[in-house]
Amino acid sequence: MYVVKVHPTRAILEMDYFIKMIECAESKRDEEIQRVEAGIEDEEQQSTNQQSATIEGGETDWEKIQRLPDAEYLMRTVLPVLYQGMRVVDFERPAAPLEYLSLYLLKHQDQIKLPPKLKSEQQE
Repeated sequence: MYVVKVHPTRAILEMDYFIKMIECAESKRDEEIQRVEAGIEDEEQQSTNQQSATIEGGETDWEKIQRLPDAEYLMRTVLPVLYQGMRVVDFERPAAPLEYLSLYLLKHQDQIKLPPKLKSEQQE
């Protein structure tokens, strides 16, 4: 996802070419993390969501979320909180990082916003 095409002549002529490319890839990654944490969708996701909204007439919000592709479902539900937890683990470097992350997710699970299930679906 953050792959950068290398130009051989520039790599030979510029001493800090690879450092610049690494910084470029890191800045793109940081921008995406900030966008996900803020809940901002990129243009492709917005157009996909608009198309699916027009096609799927009378579905509830719960049904729409359940029908999302795996990556988009995770981006809307789990990943915003998971990214925050991963950043905390990165900064604090706990002795048991997986245990720390699991407790962080449990503590902040209220930040995940899911629409309510319908009563008929809960009985099934």
